Amino acid sequence: MFDFGFGTKKILGIDIGASALKIVELELRSGKAYLSNYAWMEIPDISEKNNNIGSSFFETATPEYIKKALRLAKIKTKKTYASIPSFGGLITLIDFPKMAPEDMEQAIKFEAHKYIPTSLDEVVTSWEVIKDEKTNNGQKNNIQVLLVAASKNKVLTYEKIIKDAGLKPLGIEMENLAMVDSLVGNDLGNFIIIDIGWRVCNIIYTEKGIIKANRNIDAGGKDITKIIARSLGVTFERAEKMKISEKDFFSAESSLHFPSIDIIIGEISRIINVLPKRGDTPDVDALILSGGTANLFGFKEFIQKKIGIKTIIGNPFSRVIYDKKIEPALEKVKSQFTVAIGLALKGIEKLQEK
Repeated sequence: MFDFGFGTKKILGIDIGASALKIVELELRSGKAYLSNYAWMEIPDISEKNNNIGSSFFETATPEYIKKALRLAKIKTKKTYASIPSFGGLITLIDFPKMAPEDMEQAIKFEAHKYIPTSLDEVVTSWEVIKDEKTNNGQKNNIQVLLVAASKNKVLTYEKIIKDAGLKPLGIEMENLAMVDSLVGNDLGNFIIIDIGWRVCNIIYTEKGIIKANRNIDAGGKDITKIIARSLGVTFERAEKMKISEKDFFSAESSLHFPSIDIIIGEISRIINVLPKRGDTPDVDALILSGGTANLFGFKEFIQKKIGIKTIIGNPFSRVIYDKKIEPALEKVKSQFTVAIGLALKGIEKLQEK
């Protein structure tokens, strides 16, 4: 599956969002990931037209957007990792007793039927042993496996989009896995990632870089813009500009109320309530905000006050090297590149293994 080609050192990560396309080009230099190029392009009409015209519009229009973004950014690299929405996918941990390696795959397939509410022929599955506990005498006692499953049709659709854009897909990955790779990596702490996109919010709890719980909520930045427009009597376009200005709509002085944020906070609280405690507080080192909404003025402080846990804005570029001259430009959009960076890092890891 991974045919990088002799001498190839660059990899693309492509995140096709509901309102914007994000592309990252990473290069392996002296054994490290270096940001050689990136592109960001609004695609505000795809999701709306897709609902009205049908899924074929998404499949035909998206490759053209990708081609245009690559052309404007002068990106020539072809080898690509892309993401699919985690909404509807499955990521779960399964414990197995010790067994011979040749029996493992059959055992995982058998166990997967309990978690996947459809025929295994309709999904693409992958798994990885993430914990191999041993007894005092060194014998295998328990094995923990991370099982990932996604719709085969969805995977094939995104693979076709990448090919139709003239690129070579090396892998299609669920976006929440890419988020963890870019924001947490191998950090040993416990974190909750809150990625608020245009339409969907992903909430991911990780321990030592492993996903232990994840939720997808149909709530995002679009809902915030609608509330601002309706409450202030302005157009949607005007409300969007106001939202991304330095006006604090989340302060105690603001009269606006955002039901979608209440839903997100409620789901975060439910996850926290079942987590182990460190004394009287949850064993969570920090909440990590990601997505376009993360940078809204006052939002980080609002979430921290509501949840009562240290809250930071994630920086996916902290795991790559780049020319500091572009820092001012990156500062405005970096929280939106979480998935794209994570995807490209997957390719860099494969190159490092060669």
